[in-house]
Amino acid sequence: MEIKELSPVIGVEILGVDASAPISDAMVAEMRDLLNTHSVLLLRGQNLTEAQHIAFSRHFGDLQIHVLTQYLTTAHPEIYVLSNVKEAGRSIGNHKEGWNWHSDWSYLEIPCFGSVLYARECPPEGADTLFSSMHAAWEALDPEMQAKIRHLKAVHSYAGYYDKAFGDREPLTDAQRAATPDVVHPVVRTHPETGRLSLYVGEDIVKEILDLPADEAAALLATLNAHAISDEFVYRHKWQEGDLLIWDNRCTMHKATPYDDVKYRRIMHRTTIKGTDRPV
Repeated sequence: MEIKELSPVIGVEILGVDASAPISDAMVAEMRDLLNTHSVLLLRGQNLTEAQHIAFSRHFGDLQIHVLTQYLTTAHPEIYVLSNVKEAGRSIGNHKEGWNWHSDWSYLEIPCFGSVLYARECPPEGADTLFSSMHAAWEALDPEMQAKIRHLKAVHSYAGYYDKAFGDREPLTDAQRAATPDVVHPVVRTHPETGRLSLYVGEDIVKEILDLPADEAAALLATLNAHAISDEFVYRHKWQEGDLLIWDNRCTMHKATPYDDVKYRRIMHRTTIKGTDRPV
């Protein structure tokens, strides 16, 4: 399998793989190894039906359904739509989603393992996605800071994030809030397959760090978030139609960036790979 480095610390492009075709167990195992090592995989020039997108994603595990069911607008509920497009006056996808640094579904007791995002329509400018290596961020901390945060825990709150990010929309339903109660995860987590440590923080969804005075906890979270997104840890992905991007949410954060949503259309389809372990 031919690969090309995307950045010195995170991400590789895999060349010559057709995600719409049958894929051998050996190739899946090799991609899984690459994901464990590099955290982000890119396959360019793909041409996938919705069913093929789902079939490819299932090579990595079972899929989960997003709690915002109003954006499951394809024939397949496994596909969460990110888009500014409206049809018959109704949004076909969630717009301005993920414009903060986060790991997908960290607000669940067992967060998701990975995400598989397929670019169907891309603006010619803007709408990049930034990815940061939380392994590299942890390893770059000085030993004193590592010792300070090694056993701290933090509260992840989807309701808190939603209320901040989407105050202009209909609030979460009672059922959606019940499905996403606040959860507590370690600030430093161990990768379940490699044993490698990484930071596990984020903006907005991570509400607070426990067992510290409130002011100290807020300052520490701000410091860790700022450190985690330092330029040396970050890869900027400039989307092309047909890009298929797979990333490991257990050791990365990412962030969407704005674009001219009046001038351009954007349609992205995402599947989400189920996690199997609570962060430890």
